[in-house]
Amino acid sequence: MKKRTLSQEKIIDCFRELAEEMAVQQITFQHLAKALNIKSPSLYNHFKNIREVKTALTAKLLTELNDQLRRVLVGKSKGEAIQAYAQTYQSFAFENQAVYELLISVPHTNEEILLEGIHETNQIILQIFDAFSLSKEEKVHRSRELRSMIHGYLSLRFLGYFTNEPNVSPEASYVWMIDDFIATLPIK
Repeated sequence: MKKRTLSQEKIIDCFRELAEEMAVQQITFQHLAKALNIKSPSLYNHFKNIREVKTALTAKLLTELNDQLRRVLVGKSKGEAIQAYAQTYQSFAFENQAVYELLISVPHTNEEILLEGIHETNQIILQIFDAFSLSKEEKVHRSRELRSMIHGYLSLRFLGYFTNEPNVSPEASYVWMIDDFIATLPIK
């Protein structure tokens, strides 16, 4: 690849592809350079280090997730909105399983762009809870509860859990979990 065709976007996309083959934490500039068929110093024209590449990809993931959530939630409220949020988040996580860990590492960073992205994701959840009879504090607790359930479920699925009961699909358990959560919310 010639330098003039190299871009931040191509590097980010290459990182995303490499994550399908190896762990996110193992990817280095050397791996990226080899995959892009360039010398690794060329990458420094676009990013200072591999951490910047990860930050850029994480920001892109957050933008994609938030865009999908906003689109799917149009016209939905209450339980239907929570179901749509949970289903969209799950689908997004499975589509991006190789790089999902970048999304959950955001709290460990001081990168403003990432903090803004995760704040937007949280605001989407909090807006959903406006349709329920919850105090501001209860909305925060319920938001944390929902995010913990979804992430816990996804983490266990990614590790291969929920496969030993052939008559109950993991997807059915996910829907049941979200429906059970919705049933505990006080409706206005």
